[in-house]
Amino acid sequence: MKNSLISGCVDIWLDEIVPCLKDTETGEIKETVVFKIESRSFLRKFKEKDGWGINWIEVPCNVEIYALALKENNEIQGLVGVKNDVDVEAAYLHWACSAPQNNKHSFECQKYSGVGGHLFAIAVDKAMQWGYRGVVHGFALNKELLNHYIEVLGASYLGAQHPYQFILEGDASRKLLEVYTYEWN
Repeated sequence: MKNSLISGCVDIWLDEIVPCLKDTETGEIKETVVFKIESRSFLRKFKEKDGWGINWIEVPCNVEIYALALKENNEIQGLVGVKNDVDVEAAYLHWACSAPQNNKHSFECQKYSGVGGHLFAIAVDKAMQWGYRGVVHGFALNKELLNHYIEVLGASYLGAQHPYQFILEGDASRKLLEVYTYEWN
C-alpha cells in the first residue's frame, strides 16, 4: 500500500452518471461544491481504517487534494488527489475515494450515487485550468477497473508507465465536464 500512496492508484467504481449527487433512498438530487483542502492536518481524519481507502495525510505534498461536498452543509462525500504533471502536459489522477457511506463495493451501503464520476470530472477540470485541454492520466488498481473506466468513461488504455495506465482526453473529457455540475469554493 505504501508504494501506491507514493505513485498513486485509482480504485473507485463509477455507479451512475448524474449531474449532481443523487440520494439513493429518495432519488433527490443534491447540489455539490468542490474545494481544495489547504491544510494537510485536516486530512488526518480521512483514514484507511475508517473506510477512506488510504491515509490521506500520507499523500505526497505535490498532490493537490480536493473535496466533493454537499452544497447545503459542506459534508464531504469524496476526495480526489490530482497532480500537475508538467512533463506529460496532463493532470495525473493520483487517488480518488468516495466517503464510506457512499461506497457500496466495500460497505454494501450507499447514501449518494454519482461520487466517482464527479471525482474524475474534478481531475478533468483541473487539467483544463492547467492548460492541458482536459487530458488526465492515472493508474487503475487492476484490469477490471481499467476496463470499467474504458467502458463507462471512454478512457483509453495507455500502459506506458504502469500495466493499467489509462488516459482521458478529447470527447471523453468534454463529456464529463458537460454532465457534472458543481461549484468551486
